[in-house]
Amino acid sequence: MFRTSLICPLIISVLLLAVMLLPATWQALLEYQLGAIGEGEVWRFIGGHLVHLGWGHLLMNLLGFWLIWELFLSNRMPAEICLFGLTLLTLCVSLGLYLLSPDIEWYRGFSGVLHGLLVWALLRELHLHPLSSGLILALVVVKLLLEQYFGALPGSESLAKGRVIVDAHLYGGLAGALVWGLEKRFPKFKKTEVTE
Repeated sequence: MFRTSLICPLIISVLLLAVMLLPATWQALLEYQLGAIGEGEVWRFIGGHLVHLGWGHLLMNLLGFWLIWELFLSNRMPAEICLFGLTLLTLCVSLGLYLLSPDIEWYRGFSGVLHGLLVWALLRELHLHPLSSGLILALVVVKLLLEQYFGALPGSESLAKGRVIVDAHLYGGLAGALVWGLEKRFPKFKKTEVTE
């Protein structure tokens, strides 16, 4: 039987795979590019998170996405809240890059959003599993801080086949906390359990 909790991750996965199949020139039109956004190409705020450096980069992000989903969110988040939250994370990461990191001229990938999703998921789980969620959350915070001081984790750039934009990870983590705060504050977010 089909699990309705899979709607959100399936939509995202199909979207990312479909974008990867586009011609390279079309992918370039979606890439986050600081100059192009400054000239009014605002769709790149979202598009930059849908394109990847290559198949290895995409598969690494998809694996991370599904791992976060199955460990922390499966059966705990309706599809509409998931998609809305992911859209907010995407916009927040791009706005962070645009406003706070003007030296970053381009970005491709879903890793900033993944860091946001992980922080959001861990904060949601904190009341259910305070020890394990709190420990993992602390490790994520340490990772984000270390990346700011020392750069990308060893080996991550060779896996991604390109530069890792650690600022996107930081803005994603902060955005995850923001989305969790919005979820706690507004009643429309209160429906958190998926019924099969």
